[in-house]
Amino acid sequence: MLWLKKLNFMETAKLEMELMKALDAGEDLDVKLAHQRQLADSSGDAEQAWKAEVWNKMLLRIRKMESMLNPPGQP
Repeated sequence: MLWLKKLNFMETAKLEMELMKALDAGEDLDVKLAHQRQLADSSGDAEQAWKAEVWNKMLLRIRKMESMLNPPGQP
């Protein structure tokens, strides 16, 4: 059923929102992603690996948004 979740944009959006809520809560996203990758590697669960993949892509978008909002050279 994982293939069905991957096709369902709502399932992907839920995972992305989970990471955004962690950002709002002030959590360290790099550490959170590292823990997720470790969980995926140790368990061998395809859903955990997919979650890590979605979070990795979302973290790249978050970093891009942060760089656009806080350009270098601004206090």
